[in-house]
Amino acid sequence: MKTVNWDNHRISKLCLGTVQFGLDYGIANKSGEVSQKDVNDILDYVVSKGINCFDTGSMYGNSEEKIGKYLKESNIDVKVISKIKSDFFEIGEKNAINNINKSLDYLSVTTLFALLLHNIDAIKNWDEKSTKLITRLKKENKINFFGVSIYTDEEFMLALENDNVDVIQIPFNLLDQRAIKNNWLQKAKEKNKLIFIRSVYLQGLLLMDIENIPIHLNDAKQYLQNIEEIAAKLNITKNELALSFVDQMADSGILLFGCDNLNQAKQNIDNYNNLPLLDNDTIKLLDDNVINIDEYIYNPSKWNNK
Repeated sequence: MKTVNWDNHRISKLCLGTVQFGLDYGIANKSGEVSQKDVNDILDYVVSKGINCFDTGSMYGNSEEKIGKYLKESNIDVKVISKIKSDFFEIGEKNAINNINKSLDYLSVTTLFALLLHNIDAIKNWDEKSTKLITRLKKENKINFFGVSIYTDEEFMLALENDNVDVIQIPFNLLDQRAIKNNWLQKAKEKNKLIFIRSVYLQGLLLMDIENIPIHLNDAKQYLQNIEEIAAKLNITKNELALSFVDQMADSGILLFGCDNLNQAKQNIDNYNNLPLLDNDTIKLLDDNVINIDEYIYNPSKWNNK
């Protein structure tokens, strides 16, 4: 497994996203929430393949607890990221620290590799109290780093310019190429911010068969058909194409991937370890495919509003 070296930490290039462990998540998810036994099997496998980073959140149902049960029994050293809501900074320092302690207890770890805000609201209203709280959490070794998950270019710039933010989680995939077009990756590198990339498969939409696309996403079909044709021409799967594109374009970013079962975990890791190298002509084709694409198609938060 390839790794990224950042701030004296060696992080596996793939990070396991675990929202499915606690919630029925994703447009292509047909199996629902993952059982504890299946969680254990998945974590055993990904760790054996060199993955040392898990991404979870206090709002992901009982995902933290399931990971914690595994970590308590396995006694392995992994980097755990957990997300919180922006009201974390509004409930008072004592309550905020109690919430972090609760997550640490659930996860059976003493320190979070990173604590991430689920949205940008608190960054927009940042003040001295916010800085004081994050500084205390770092000083007491409850967290190593602090960050935020962003959705727009304006939000990215707010995160980039906030000195308290070490980690920025961004969406990036074949249909959402703002990370390239708005130069997010290079800007983050210049500020020494670690980038985590979510939505590589756009919640599974990129991997769905065209005929199974929901009616409310009919407008996405033409783009997905183009992707299918490019993959067929290269004699690779859509999964391989989607993963290879993001990996090549974001060589210093950590890629989040989720899975509903062990077979998906195996497929994703096997695909990653055997990724084809895309040539410049293919990359241009993929770039041309998303010219003037409507935000409704690449932004899942808009899917239920049409």
